[in-house]
Amino acid sequence: MNLKSMLFGAGMLAASASASALNIALTNDDGWSTPGIQALYEALTDAGHTVVLAAPLDGQSGSGTAFNISGLEITRQAEQQYSVALEGGTEGAEPATSGAIGLTILEQLTGQTPDLLVSGINDGANLSAATYTSGTVGAALHAAGLVIGGESITAIAISTDERCAEDAAMTDECREVAQFLVDYIDHLEQRPAFQRGASTLIPNGRALNINFPPVEPLGVRIATQGKLPLLAGSLRSIELGCGGCTELEIGESADGGISGTTSFEGGDDVRNADQALFAEGYITVVVIQPNLSARAQGLKGYLRQYRY
Repeated sequence: MNLKSMLFGAGMLAASASASALNIALTNDDGWSTPGIQALYEALTDAGHTVVLAAPLDGQSGSGTAFNISGLEITRQAEQQYSVALEGGTEGAEPATSGAIGLTILEQLTGQTPDLLVSGINDGANLSAATYTSGTVGAALHAAGLVIGGESITAIAISTDERCAEDAAMTDECREVAQFLVDYIDHLEQRPAFQRGASTLIPNGRALNINFPPVEPLGVRIATQGKLPLLAGSLRSIELGCGGCTELEIGESADGGISGTTSFEGGDDVRNADQALFAEGYITVVVIQPNLSARAQGLKGYLRQYRY
C-alpha cells in the first residue's frame, strides 16, 4: 500500500489500541505557552507518548526556515516544557531552532532517536503559495532535513483558523484539533512498513503540512500545495514599495513598505489545491520535503547547452 493510501485511510479517526508510545518533540512559532501547543502537549501525553515541548519564548510567526547560530537561553517552564530564547532571554528563538533543541533534549531524556517532531497547533492556516513563509512549517522542514542535527526526523506541521487563538483561553474546538492529530499519528503507526520496522512514520525525509478548518470538517483530503497566494484568508499578494527612492541622494532615506495588494480571487489553481479544499471545509494533508528540486519542464535541454 502506498503512502497516499495510508494517509487517506478512513480508519484513522478511531484510535487503535495497538498503537505504541512514541518519543515526540513539540514546537511552534506562536510561543511555548499558547493554547495550540499546550492542547497538543496535553493530548499527546494523555495518549501515552513521551513529549518534550521546546518552543520560542514569544511569537515568531512568519520566520519560515530561519534558524539561529548565536547563543541561546533555554528555560524549563514546566514538566518537560522549555522556552527557547536568544542569549539575554528577552527575545524568542526561531521555531526551527526551538524544535532542534526539543529533539536534543528528548534524545538526552530517552537515550533514543526521536520518532517525531510536531510543530503547532498554529493560530492561522498555512496554505498555498505562502506556506514557505510559515515558521510552523519551517520547523517541520528543518526536522525532516539534515542541516540541524544531521539526521532526518519525521515531522508534521499542523495549523488551524479561529480554533486556537493565541491570545485566548484554550477551547474545546482547539482540543478537537489536538485529538485529531493524536488519532492521525496513531493511523500512521499502523502503516505496515512502520510496523515491520522497515520505515519511519513518513518515509524518505518527507513531512506533512496539515490544516484543520474552522468549521466542522467534511473529511480528510490529500491535497497539493496551491500556487495562488493566500494571505489573511483571501487570495491576494502584497505589494512593497518606496515612492521616492529613485530621487534619493546618497545617505538619504525615504519611507517604504506595503503599498497595496493584488487580488487573485477567481484565479486558476492546481488540481486539489489545499486552499480550495480547506475553504470547502476539509482537513487538508500535503506531503512536503526540504529538498527544493523541481522538474525542469522543458528547460533542462536548453540549460545544458551553456558552456563555460
